[in-house]
Amino acid sequence: MSQQNTVIEYPTGLSSIPFASFLQIEKYSYDEAQKTVAKQFNDALGSYNRSVISDVVRTGANTLAKAYGSGAPTDSFSDYALNEYKTERTTQDVRVNTRGGGSKIVQRGSGGNKININDPNVDPSTRVELKNGEITTVGQLLKKKKEAIDKKNKGLMASRCMLPLPNEFQYKYGADWSNEFKLGTLALAADEAGKFAAVAGTGGVIGGGLQFVAGKLSQGSNVAKVGGVDLTKIIQGGADGVKTAVDPMKVNSPLNPKNVAGLAGLAPNENSIQFFERMQGREFGFRFELAARNKKESNRIIEIIEWFKRGMHPNSKSGRGSAVMLTFPDVFVLTPKFVKCDEGGEVLGDPIQHPMMPRTKLCALTGLTINTTPFGQLQTVFDGTIPIVTMELNFKETTKLTRVDMEGASYTDKRTSKVIAGVDATSTSEGGFIADQDKSFTGEVSF
Repeated sequence: MSQQNTVIEYPTGLSSIPFASFLQIEKYSYDEAQKTVAKQFNDALGSYNRSVISDVVRTGANTLAKAYGSGAPTDSFSDYALNEYKTERTTQDVRVNTRGGGSKIVQRGSGGNKININDPNVDPSTRVELKNGEITTVGQLLKKKKEAIDKKNKGLMASRCMLPLPNEFQYKYGADWSNEFKLGTLALAADEAGKFAAVAGTGGVIGGGLQFVAGKLSQGSNVAKVGGVDLTKIIQGGADGVKTAVDPMKVNSPLNPKNVAGLAGLAPNENSIQFFERMQGREFGFRFELAARNKKESNRIIEIIEWFKRGMHPNSKSGRGSAVMLTFPDVFVLTPKFVKCDEGGEVLGDPIQHPMMPRTKLCALTGLTINTTPFGQLQTVFDGTIPIVTMELNFKETTKLTRVDMEGASYTDKRTSKVIAGVDATSTSEGGFIADQDKSFTGEVSF
């Protein structure tokens, strides 16, 4: 398989140019990403994909998809990559003679034989069975196989895209400290415990007394009723009357301690404390200028745009847009790369992660903008292609970072007795990641 089938580069040979800085974008189907990439994460998503729970969930989801006619899991290329397939297996009722001179109906199967679909002697109408159980004809299979190979040759099924780093590359981290706790008057206890106790005691006595009176009046006791007359209603009526007399237009604010203090130019100190709540998810935005110098590069630009466009949209396992259940769009891993060289400009091995730029966890492509008129007017060449277009990509990380992502950790398997990173794996209650003891900074950005 040639490199252009698995990697799309713009310009061609970008990853071998001395001292080149470029962005490597790896694309995975969502299911594939969970089983491979996410499984290696030291977070809840990784734990989930390493557990048996994920297998149970996937089985249930596949059953649900089948129930709604949305199809079974299938690989868009592997089903068409083979040359030999089994013919459709069928059964039919056949009447056979018995030893006693009678007859009976039995079922006999046929088919299930392997045939080479590239054999010119094979009838195109022959029905064959794919790996996912789908039944199709040899003619239809050959057509789909050609389409899949064409897509692969064009780079549309490539797993990786290499693009020059844009002129502007920003990344930021955000943390929410929005869980507010108001200490309020309790702060007095820290400063003057005795005064706080006195204030609290006085307030408790007053509040308790008012609650006692109100309770007695609302219980309907002999105190509250004299001669069959409900004194609570009389008291409430009197209170309403006073309130109406004092505030006939209902424009007065409550005369509470806070407002009384405000009239004197005093405001209560909330003594609020901000607690950490959550990390913000990282987002990345890139703007690429794509210029074609010839027809080949123009086609490559079209392939790159199509590659991102298809990866951004959901799919259907059944191949029908009307399917009840859709598959998630593809997800991406972004890694800035640098072609390291010696002082003489000789390339030293494969490109490394750029020492001053972070890689990402799994990212969703949330925005794709193509500008075919970057200079304010449409320009085309003789065959209708546009020589210069701009492409803007917006990614959002699907999981949030913790410090262990940057400091590193080692995975321990509880089922073994091996010692990993100085920790006896059998001594842990559960397999998982153990923080590395050496947390020294390497001088390179991780995440």
